[in-house]
Amino acid sequence: MQKNKNRAHPSLLSTPGFLTLLILPLLLTACAVDPIWEEGQTLSEVSATELGQAKALAASGRSAQAAERYLALAAESEPPARAQLRLKAARILLAAGDTGAARKALAAIRQSELSAAQRELLLLTEADLELLEGRPREAIARLERVRHRALPEALQLQYYGIQASAERLLDHPIAAARALDMIDTLLDRPQARLVNQVSLLSTLSQAAPERLDTLAGEGKGRMRGWVEVLRLSERWGNDASALAREYRAWRAAHPKHPALPELATAYVSQLASGYAKDEVLTVLLPRGGRFAGAATAVRDGIEAARAADASGRRPALRFVNSTDPGAVRRLHARAAKGGADYVIGPLQKASVDALSRGGRLSVPTLALNETTHREGHASGLYQFSLSPDDEAAEVAHKARGAGLRRALVLRPEGRWGERLARAFSHQWQGLGGILVAERTVDASDAGYARQVTELTQNTAADLVFLIATPDLARLVNPLINKASAGRLPVIATSHVYSGGFERVRDRDLVGLYFVDIPWMLGVGGQGPLSRYRMMAGLDNTPDPLARLYAMGIDAYRLAPRMEDLARHPGSLYPGQTGGLSVDASGQIRRRLSLARFTVDGPRPVEVEALRAAR
Repeated sequence: MQKNKNRAHPSLLSTPGFLTLLILPLLLTACAVDPIWEEGQTLSEVSATELGQAKALAASGRSAQAAERYLALAAESEPPARAQLRLKAARILLAAGDTGAARKALAAIRQSELSAAQRELLLLTEADLELLEGRPREAIARLERVRHRALPEALQLQYYGIQASAERLLDHPIAAARALDMIDTLLDRPQARLVNQVSLLSTLSQAAPERLDTLAGEGKGRMRGWVEVLRLSERWGNDASALAREYRAWRAAHPKHPALPELATAYVSQLASGYAKDEVLTVLLPRGGRFAGAATAVRDGIEAARAADASGRRPALRFVNSTDPGAVRRLHARAAKGGADYVIGPLQKASVDALSRGGRLSVPTLALNETTHREGHASGLYQFSLSPDDEAAEVAHKARGAGLRRALVLRPEGRWGERLARAFSHQWQGLGGILVAERTVDASDAGYARQVTELTQNTAADLVFLIATPDLARLVNPLINKASAGRLPVIATSHVYSGGFERVRDRDLVGLYFVDIPWMLGVGGQGPLSRYRMMAGLDNTPDPLARLYAMGIDAYRLAPRMEDLARHPGSLYPGQTGGLSVDASGQIRRRLSLARFTVDGPRPVEVEALRAAR
């Protein structure tokens, strides 16, 4: 039975950054920044047959071929068709995640050939590209050049969606929430507004309490109202009847505020099921090989999330052995034919690579890893991973968000340290940071203390990015503090935190900052899916696998929501593995928490703490 046969899946063109391609003729007709013209008129001299072929290739998920066809047509065309075709190619390539090819296509566009409307579209496309490549400041800089108030509504949605995502990446949740508030003024459909309003509250929830106090005290109706709804939801969230009563009273007292009647309930219940009645969830995980332990942890997280789902709409759960990467496409096709509404997995990179090659997937699929290639992937495929590289990049974002600019990198010898250092340096320099120096440290070398001291006595630096295991961090953190007289904040990835804390043994970690998933830090309380509750019954589980339980929880909850997140610009889901969003290429992006070791163990802190440490 193929009950999902006619399901409407998001195509390459329905992701947040590429909404306008579906309705571009209308947009360009209505565009207030240019004389009235239509894409049909712009491309009237181009072969309709070849345009149709390119469109069909894009619709079938063959983005690289579609882009090649558009670029070939552009080479044979005159302005303004030439620029329009290159823009179409670039946007298709971005939707497929091929940022390198997209940038090349954009670079070929001559500014002198652009109409006013094409210039605005080019800036928005460039902003999308900067965001996909992890440069939110550059994305915002592009947006600042856009005459957004003159844009048609659909392009304004794209504008504010990029702005919200970029501000969130810079750890500016209130600025991101303001952008989502602007999106609310542009939306008509109640369901789209509800998704956006829930994302707005989730974004505000990431702000420091004192910041929310200030915002609530400003007396400005809309933003103050959102804060009040957030706090009311948090206060009464465990009592559905009380929440409904209190929220009705709040809305009666604020009749002009745009908060929808079901917002408070929707915000509180977003951690429950997003599934419809009688849906089927198929999970592709290996049962053997070196990934078996990781797969078991993910499976336990998925099953725990389903057990805690009190919605009454739990999906039927089917686990399929996907140990052999060569069989994954066949297994996926069998799952779709067997009635799966969503697929989670596969886990191994080789399996994700195999699944990503080809056209559109018939079932929305949440892969639990990333592809190793960047030349595009199948539409309908979303990629969710706990990549160490992403953690290193997150350190760069948080440090730059705190205004720090000059970094030292201290890492162990070997490929692991080199990889994370490279990821940090790429992101750091892309954000405008300066890499002052990089050194390796070998704790087995008697001279390691001298190496650390010489590096961190550098008075030109603002911070140290430390790549280390807990054992190495215990050795070098005190040395850095002593050499710099406590002047340099030291920031690491989650690898410095094993999940436990012993006051005496870990005293040398005190003061060290690191990024990690909210679940590991106890963010969100001690509910049934908290780390405190789950790990209490899993005492024999190795700590290195702990974070994969949280990944399983989020995978279960993301599967029915990933299409909505992709469709709505700037949307955010507050996951156990971080604040989750879907970028234009279908990649799940995570915003991690910043924490600091104290004498009582790790505690979440705001980014401003890094600035204060200087």
